[in-house]
This record gives sequence, structure tokens and C-alpha cells, in this order.
Amino acid sequence: MITLVTQFHTLFRRLLAPLRCRACTGGRNSVLRLCVYTHLVMLALFISTPIFALTGRVVNQTLNRVEPNIEVSYILHETGDITIVRDTTDSKGQFILDVPSDPGADPPPMLLARYNGIDYPGNPAPAGDIVDISVFETTDSDTAISLSSHHILLDAQAGTVTYIFIVHNHGDRTYLTGGDHGHGLEIPLPDGVTDFIRAPQGVHLHDTLLVDPRPIIPGNSQTFFTFSIPPSNRIAQRITYPTAGMDLFVQPADTPVSTTILQDLGGITLGNQVFQRFGAEQLAPGTQIDIRLSSSEFSLTPNLQTTIGIIAASALALAILVIYMRSLKTTPNRRTILLEQIADLDERYESGKLSEDDYKNRRNALKAEVIDLSDSNQ
Repeated sequence: MITLVTQFHTLFRRLLAPLRCRACTGGRNSVLRLCVYTHLVMLALFISTPIFALTGRVVNQTLNRVEPNIEVSYILHETGDITIVRDTTDSKGQFILDVPSDPGADPPPMLLARYNGIDYPGNPAPAGDIVDISVFETTDSDTAISLSSHHILLDAQAGTVTYIFIVHNHGDRTYLTGGDHGHGLEIPLPDGVTDFIRAPQGVHLHDTLLVDPRPIIPGNSQTFFTFSIPPSNRIAQRITYPTAGMDLFVQPADTPVSTTILQDLGGITLGNQVFQRFGAEQLAPGTQIDIRLSSSEFSLTPNLQTTIGIIAASALALAILVIYMRSLKTTPNRRTILLEQIADLDERYESGKLSEDDYKNRRNALKAEVIDLSDSNQ
């Protein structure tokens, strides 16, 4: 943006050459001010999008210090376009970004600091406010990891189950064990499950463990995966991380289900769908839960029904993630912000507030960012 302003200034000097005033040839200060004001007025006429200087610092919360030489990026997704503005922090850990003046743009912008190969989010603030972006050192110990909640979406007709984990890192270091096979957040598969249908890019299996190699920064993040109900119609799961809350959503709501540990909480409506809900709180590592379906009456067209079920479960999973993360006081990570933006786009498109072309362009751009983030963290 500074380059753009300089180019406009040079252009205006050339345009004013026939009317060259004493300010441009070393004249009096009052004339100099008049010339500068003239340039600024003409610049305002030519630039339709106002900008402001978004200022802030990158602060290492582990070591309690500011961080110099850190790349900071401001990313704004607009109709069919992506605006990216970058700066590098100075010796005091400070940055200045000339960005579009509306931090409440729709969809909202992202502010990221890249430290030791990991993207850390900031919160774009109104003009004049200083933004602090927190970064952290890393650790390969998972002792600070727990689950704020574990959601289970069971679609008996489609024969699929989706697990959604809200992961909480209550330490002051990012949990990072590397992207090699067998490293990362490890969740054992339920008994009888040997593969998954859908999961974030980079998530993989190591024997009977589902491994998510993405770094877990302090605060809250999430992961998920979908698998087919085992032929036994039983889901037996061992808890490996302290879990503050677990709930099971069963659809259709009248599906005969029996469980251990989880208590029947009655029916609940999420969006336009009705579920039977079961739940439990404060589950310790080593706890074993057991879910059994008494009915084996699944769809007559399992392939199509399973596809529809995965799509429905994905939409519901996004909705749950958005609702949960918005209720948290902590700043969501970059992946959460992207999921929120995708969910918001889906809602506006379904309500007729966005054209199909506009919806597809924005959604594809956001999906590209998700893929890019997944690739960079492997």
C-alpha cells in the first residue's frame, strides 16, 4: 500500500508540473502545506476504499517477550477476490498493516502471525487500537491436553457416526510432536472400527489409533472424523484424555439405543433436525463407554444414504463447532475462523442472501485456505 501511495504522489506531481508552485521548488512553508493538502485531496478522490494503519505486537507468552522479525498477514476474503497485506515485526515486536478500514467486513478478515512454522491468530481491531498476537514455544508432552467436549453424531439410517472433539490446551506451550506417522493427538478408534470415511486433511491411522498431527496451541481447537457403524451395531470407546463433557445425538430420534455412562437427556432440535440426546460429564482417562443400537433397520440404498448422511453430519458438525467456539472467551485459531466463515456462508446462501456464484467463489477461497493451512502444518 505504501508503494501505491508513492506512485499516486509521483503521478500528482507530474499532473501539477504545469502549475508547479513554490512548494515544489523550495518555497515558503505555507505554500508547501497547500501543495500537500492538494495532493491529499486528489489522492482521496482517486482511492475509493479507505485504509487505516492496523498496529500491533507479536508477544511470546511462553517466554514473556516480544518477537522481532515475525511475518504478520492480514487476509480478507471478498467477492471473487482475496486481499493479503503483510508486514514483518521490528526490533520491538511491532507491526503496521495498511488494511481496509472495516474490521467487521463480511466475511470477517483474518490476522495471523507465523512463528516457528505455526500460524497464530490475532483479532483485527478498529482503527487506533493496538492488537497483540500471542505466540508460544512448543512441547511434545500432552499433559496439558484435555477435551472440553466430545460430541457423537449417530445417524442410524445412514449407518455413520461422526466424532467431534473440542480440544483444550491449558498450558503455555503449543503441543507439537511433528507430522510423521504416529505423532500428534491420538484417539483410539471404537472397537470393531478399522477405517474412517472423512476427517481433516493430514489425519491418518496408526494401527487402531486415529492421529491428528496438527499443532494444538493454548486455548481451544477442534478435530473430527466420520466412520461407519460396525456390523455389531455397537460402539465401544475408551476415553484417553480428561473429558469435561460428552454427548451423543441419535437420529432418527426414536432409534432404540442403550448406553453405559451416558444418561438419557431427552429430545433436542438442532437446526431442522430432531435428535435423542445422551450425556455425561467429567470423564477420566480409562473410562469405557458402550453404545448399542437395538435395531438393524438401515437404509435400503446404503451408498446414497451414507453420502447424504455424511453431508448432513458435516453441516451439523460445523454448526456445533461454530456455536461452541462462539461461546468461548478465548480467541479461536485460524482453522476455527475458517470453519465459522464457511458455516456463515452456508447459512446466508440457504437463506437466499447470497447468489450462487458469489457463494461458490467465497466458499472455494475459504476451502483453499483450509487446505493450505493443513499442508503447511504437516
